[in-house]
Amino acid sequence: MQNISYFDFFWLFMFGNLAGVLVEGVWCKIRYGKWETHSVTILGAFNLVYGIGLPVFYLGSLLISQYHWFFVFVIMALLGSLVEYLCGLLLRIGLKMRAWDYRKHFWNIQGIISLKMFFIWGILGVIFSQSLLDPIQNMLSYMTGWWWNLAGIMLTVYMIGNLLLTLVCVIRWSNRHQGKAAANRLTQWIDQHYPDAKMEKKFFYWHFLDEDE
Repeated sequence: MQNISYFDFFWLFMFGNLAGVLVEGVWCKIRYGKWETHSVTILGAFNLVYGIGLPVFYLGSLLISQYHWFFVFVIMALLGSLVEYLCGLLLRIGLKMRAWDYRKHFWNIQGIISLKMFFIWGILGVIFSQSLLDPIQNMLSYMTGWWWNLAGIMLTVYMIGNLLLTLVCVIRWSNRHQGKAAANRLTQWIDQHYPDAKMEKKFFYWHFLDEDE
């Protein structure tokens, strides 16, 4: 297998973040007649489930794309479901929140993953391995040199700051929901600049778990 650099994974992560927002936005436009931006960060429109999923699919494709399509389907379905489940479980356990709900799907686990999504991840994985792997490899081969590396470093710093800000704001949002008062200047600043109304507008598809969830 070819050597994969940090920057390869980083650019795949960034492409996945943006592609996820685009794909879900188009899907909502087709299904519900309106565009929805399913962002998972305070700054910018980034969907981390897809951001993590794309490099996972890429690495998986490098390892198994030469095998029969059914084997690729099963492995990619498992990988996609694993990423989705871990992200959903993190929200559920860490913040007592849910960002998507598959409880109405047949054969689901905690409403986080389902048989339907298993098949969707598998189909996407086969398409990726057979149709997108080579173009992405060619694209990454051009994204080399000092300029791309510098851009990658700068965007890495930006995304680290973005993710840290998102994390503290979401944790504080959860704590406010539990009735916890601001305990220091940081939480007071968050309450002032990122109150519930602003968080609910940004993460409009998230909700806190009910007792029966």
